[in-house]
This record gives sequence, structure tokens and C-alpha cells, in this order.
Amino acid sequence: MLAYARGFPVRRGKLRVVDALWRAAAGEDAHRLADIRFGGLRIPCDLNEMLQRQYYFFGTYFAEEHILGAWFAAARDARVVFDVGASSGIYALAAIAASPRTLAHAFEPTPEIADRLRRIAALNRLERLVVHQEAVFDRDGVVALRRCGRDVGCNEGMNFVLESASRASDEVVKAVTLDRRCANLGVARIDLLKLDIQGAEAAALAGAQALIEAGRIGMIFLELNWASQGPCPAAQSIDRLERAGYLFAAPGPRLSWRPAGDWIRALRDVVAKAPGMAGSP
Repeated sequence: MLAYARGFPVRRGKLRVVDALWRAAAGEDAHRLADIRFGGLRIPCDLNEMLQRQYYFFGTYFAEEHILGAWFAAARDARVVFDVGASSGIYALAAIAASPRTLAHAFEPTPEIADRLRRIAALNRLERLVVHQEAVFDRDGVVALRRCGRDVGCNEGMNFVLESASRASDEVVKAVTLDRRCANLGVARIDLLKLDIQGAEAAALAGAQALIEAGRIGMIFLELNWASQGPCPAAQSIDRLERAGYLFAAPGPRLSWRPAGDWIRALRDVVAKAPGMAGSP
């Protein structure tokens, strides 16, 4: 199964085949050590988890391979990278592998996932991976963490935060703004930022307003969570960046920059770059 996933040249249908047959191929023990395609780094995997299963069989996040490719190219020129909503850390690891100069800060509010990121850093002896067990939001303090597990068909990367708890199962976690965290860390500029936090992207950008206005976030890989009712995180995020002069591109091998417009509504992810930032991957 591993040889098929990594070596068979036809991409179409591969993920469905792996998801259907991995149990028969793996046997009783679902725990593996994955060799990912970035810098010879390794990740311990539980094949029951959708993301980790893709890392093991494909060596990458197969469903987002085109985005990861664009991210890896952008990271070659990045010294400071923030991976917000890091989950299993594949984006932070790719950035570290892209350049020996890169320092990656991974933000993950779920305690056991943050702990797993620390174990990955230790396994690979990565002093350049700094793990922050906190949510990025529009204020400093606490927020509520809501889990989305396998019981609802989700993956471990889909936990999300809310302003306050409304269910008994919601957990209180630390929250921080990017403006405050950068000030505390002495970070003057974020060269490359990933925001994938299940609808809280607009809140995270609101908490980075000083950085955005000063042009101190160079490039942003942004998940777009479109909402048909109520406040729309995607629309709010694009509007904030547009007002600051950012240009946008669909993620892919070549980034074609242009102003925001209706074309963005067809996307689930977008890349934004600060005004005056030269070049593209």
C-alpha cells in the first residue's frame, strides 16, 4: 500500500483507495513513523487519524499538496514563519525544510496536539520549531475550545475556538493576539503566515492589525470559511487585507497576483501578499 501511494503515477482515486484499504494493509497496529517529503523529517502517526494517515502513506498532506507546494516555495525566502492552527505541523515542518534560516512558530490550542508537536520537534532535534499552546484570536485572555473528533467524521485538525463556552464539553484555553505575541517575542516581522483555524481567521487578523497596517506580515496563506448567514469570516478577512493594500492569488505552482474580487469566492484557500513585496514563488 505504501509503494502504491507514493509510487503509482495516477493521482485520481488514490486517496479513496488508501482510505478504503489501509486497515487491511496495516494490520492491528495503527501506529507508524512517517518519513515526510520535507527535509528527511519524521512524524509519528496514528493511522486512525485522517491527516496522519496521509502523512504516512503519501509523505505529505495529499489533499492540500498544491497549497503545500506553494507554501514550500514561499518559505525559501522566509526567516520568520508563523503556522497558526498548526495541527500536526506539516506546514511548519515544510517551512523549516525549505530554508536553514527559517524559525517556525507553531500555534495550536489543543493540549494533546501541541504536546505531539513538541515530541515531533524533539524527535527531529528541531530547535527552529517553537510550539505555542494557545489560540490566536482578536484579544488576549481565554477562549473556548470545541473538539471535532472521529465520531462526527472530522479529523484532529478541525477543533475550533469560540469567544465563550456554550457546552459542558467546551474547554477553556489561552488566547493571544499576533500583535501581542510578536511584541513579547521581539518579532518585528512575520515573513510567512498560515491561518487555518476553522472560521476564526478574521478574529486572528483583527488581532494583528498593527502588524498589517505597518506592512510587517509579508505573505499570508489563508483558509476561506464562507458563511451564507451572519458574519462571514472569509469576507471579513479579505476586506481587512484589501484595505491594507494586499494583493491575492490562488495557491498553486505560480502565484498570479491581483486585487480582490468576486473570483475569490470560488476559492477555499487564498494567498495574500503585502504591498511592496517583490516577486512570487
